[in-house]
Amino acid sequence: MSVNVWSPFVSGTTVPVASYNGVALSQDEADGTVNLLFKIDGRVRFKVGTFISAQYPLFVKCPAVITFGSRSTGVGDAVKMQIFRSCVVVV
Repeated sequence: MSVNVWSPFVSGTTVPVASYNGVALSQDEADGTVNLLFKIDGRVRFKVGTFISAQYPLFVKCPAVITFGSRSTGVGDAVKMQIFRSCVVVV
């Protein structure tokens, strides 16, 4: 088993949200947390010296909680994402 640290930076100042999600997001804001599920579906290749492998499928599913408001542990306008379960990665 190997462990890698991934520190994505996700930001937005004016992000449109569908009206049917507005009520739920308002409740999340009142609670001080937003539960997210990051999903990545892509392809990767490996390079060792001059050898480049074939492409392999990559599937990632990673649940996370983002806190904000007065309870935020972020820096400036950024907020800190907390992973509450292990991410699932299939290559």
